[in-house]
Amino acid sequence: MSGINWSQIGSNISAITTSLGNLGITGATATSIINSIGNASNPNLNDEISICKQILQFNGNPAIVAELSVKLATEVGIPQSAAAVALTLSQPGVDVVTKVMQIETLINSGG
Repeated sequence: MSGINWSQIGSNISAITTSLGNLGITGATATSIINSIGNASNPNLNDEISICKQILQFNGNPAIVAELSVKLATEVGIPQSAAAVALTLSQPGVDVVTKVMQIETLINSGG
């Protein structure tokens, strides 16, 4: 069994870091890039958050909450976990505010 060539691993990591730096990708820009990828996989993120706000606005009207929860659950790109929670919003006794906060967290984190 051969040993690990740490020198080669270090050289490879250095080369990768240099290549990424040449492309303008640094620790500071990586988060922005990752967030952009997340938004690309959920193109309706802003619409989904807007629907959540509408649900909170109409919290006292169960018929509107039910309609909005179905609309939210069927948005393109919404994480399945958020859609599943959205479909519980019209059930009796559900704490809508808490559930909407949970949905927003799931949407923003990608599920």
